[in-house]
Amino acid sequence: MSEKSESSGKPACPRRCPLRRLTRAFQWAVNLLVLAVVLLVFTPLGDWYGSWLLRRDEPARADYIVVLGGDQTRAVEAARLYRNARRDGWTPKVIVSSKGEWADRLANVAAAYGVPRADIRIDHDATRTHDHPITIAALEGVDKTRDRFIIVTSPYHTRRAMDCFAHEGYAHCLSHSPDWEAGGPLADPSDKKTRWASLLPKTREIVALLYYRLRGWI
Repeated sequence: MSEKSESSGKPACPRRCPLRRLTRAFQWAVNLLVLAVVLLVFTPLGDWYGSWLLRRDEPARADYIVVLGGDQTRAVEAARLYRNARRDGWTPKVIVSSKGEWADRLANVAAAYGVPRADIRIDHDATRTHDHPITIAALEGVDKTRDRFIIVTSPYHTRRAMDCFAHEGYAHCLSHSPDWEAGGPLADPSDKKTRWASLLPKTREIVALLYYRLRGWI
């Protein structure tokens, strides 16, 4: 034992002390996380990171406008699409897909914004994104190979949602989100506040896409 160790009364830490290695690994992880946040918020890398997640399609004539369970603004936007369709001379059905009572709430929102109850169909059996194309296809009269669908969901959710519908054999699907038409958060994606606010949902979607890929759902 060295004189230094004897004088301090503490045992000398081996060259590769597990605690020291763990501390250094934690410091490296924190530094890498900070670097990633800086790059994604303060450089155009954040714009590319987000744009890859977006599926932007122009609305077109469809048989069904589908509201995926979640934010109520999706139901509001579906109602707007429905009203525009009626104005242009065609009448789609609106399918609200979610779990239990939440599906009923979304249907109420769509009805409050102008969709007649007779034109709303409710799917009460979808819990996650993977479920929607399966439970919607089980509705009476829905033909996923012939019918045309507009899928309404949140911006960064569009890629995963569309990949799920394609994986389940839907032949004619367009994606839609309220944000880029209503001047919402994506109106200026290069703004630093927008990058910061969208960092968590973008990261969550990347993780979800990887998980869905591993599960074989997309």
